[in-house]
Amino acid sequence: MNQILVVEPPNKNKKSNKSGVHSILLVFAIILMIFGIGVTSTGAYSYYREISNRSDEGTTGSSNSKPIITVQRESASLITIVVTHDKQIRAVTYTINNEEPVQISGEGKSEVKEEVELPVGSSSIVITAEDANGISSSYETSFDVEEKPSIELEEVDGKIQATVKSNIGIDRVAYYWDEDTENREMIAVNDMEYETLIDVLEGTHTLNVAAIDVEGNTAMASQKIIGATKPVIDVKSDGQNFNIKVSDSEGLSKIEMTLNTNEMMTEEISGTEYSKDLPLEDGENLLTVTVYNKNGMTETSRVSYIKKQQE
Repeated sequence: MNQILVVEPPNKNKKSNKSGVHSILLVFAIILMIFGIGVTSTGAYSYYREISNRSDEGTTGSSNSKPIITVQRESASLITIVVTHDKQIRAVTYTINNEEPVQISGEGKSEVKEEVELPVGSSSIVITAEDANGISSSYETSFDVEEKPSIELEEVDGKIQATVKSNIGIDRVAYYWDEDTENREMIAVNDMEYETLIDVLEGTHTLNVAAIDVEGNTAMASQKIIGATKPVIDVKSDGQNFNIKVSDSEGLSKIEMTLNTNEMMTEEISGTEYSKDLPLEDGENLLTVTVYNKNGMTETSRVSYIKKQQE
């Protein structure tokens, strides 16, 4: 019999199978590499977040620092509130014996000081301070104050008489105008009662008087004073008219003029200066001028001039 030899052709897929395995291994290696990079990146990001959180915690801790409030007792009835901070202070508020709160502007400063006079008796004071970030702190304390000296201010002969009395004795008296504390006058007393006359400044000013007794109790009195200045009148003649000029540093309000027996002429005026020409009559001219300023002070001037009749 004839035998048929069957010969299988070479397997061409073997080579392609090897290539496929190689490709799979390559893809797997790439996947492992990507995974490793991802793990490394995740770890680095986690470490970065941890460092950032620590930094943020440190920053937050600093931003949450609160204003520091202290109280210094200057005398038996005078204290100084001191607020300090590492940031700008927005406002400080204090309340004495649950009365109406008093607010002090921080004006963006990192330190605020305010003198406070305490009333006679036992006082409870609550102080609150707030910074520019809205972070606040509070402080509460109490003080006992004995009876203070009494101060009375009254006008006497164009000056202000200050009368101070104390049951335990006056140590010293001080006074100053407006906010000019640097030029305050300090007077040693050592007596139960004291009086002094204070010269008045021109214009409108506030007089502040302080009295301190032998135990350090302080009393304050303030009063607005209008300086006793009168308007200035200047009347001259050019031969045909009275030349009238008036002035007042505080401001004029009215002028009255009477020439001979004529009817009084009245004008409402304003400002600090005023002038007017008033025609002369033939013969003798008697002129009376009265000026008022806005504070109610007056000044009067009387002048005479003889005008010759023209031929």
